[in-house]
Amino acid sequence: MAPNTTIDIRAATSADAPIIAAIHVASWQATYPGIMPAPFLAALSVEQRTAAWRAALDAGRPRVALAFTEDKPSGWIAYGPTRDADKDVTWGEVEAIYLHPSHCGQGIGATLIAHACRLLHDAGHEWVSLWVLVENRRAKAFYEREGFVAERDIKTFEIDGVPIEEVRYWRALP
Repeated sequence: MAPNTTIDIRAATSADAPIIAAIHVASWQATYPGIMPAPFLAALSVEQRTAAWRAALDAGRPRVALAFTEDKPSGWIAYGPTRDADKDVTWGEVEAIYLHPSHCGQGIGATLIAHACRLLHDAGHEWVSLWVLVENRRAKAFYEREGFVAERDIKTFEIDGVPIEEVRYWRALP
């Protein structure tokens, strides 16, 4: 990104569901080979993700902020109160953050994290957590640069019979 490039962020609406879905699918397909099963990644559908994102945005959970660089959508972040049963109301959560692969390494992710953390703090949260795939070294390094610390908490889910582990990270707000 050029030094004078601006990053604009605004709240997403259900009309943004196709943009969010396209970035979501492109990011997963670029980031998760070798971590998630190849047939699963190949079968990801922007249309299906659009429907899911439209429903989530209409329901208002999670909150989603959309980033634009040079008036083009470049990434998004989903956030809100924590979904984790072992955390109380003082905790917020970054549920997901994805950038279009062509926009990685340009400061957009850091800007989105700062934006969501500021809004979570303004909503009364004192802490923020997120879950990241154990094998996603690039994302873990990014979160650590942003002040997040790994916990010992690991959870496992399966995709097409393949176990995938996530580790929880946290930090104080703002």
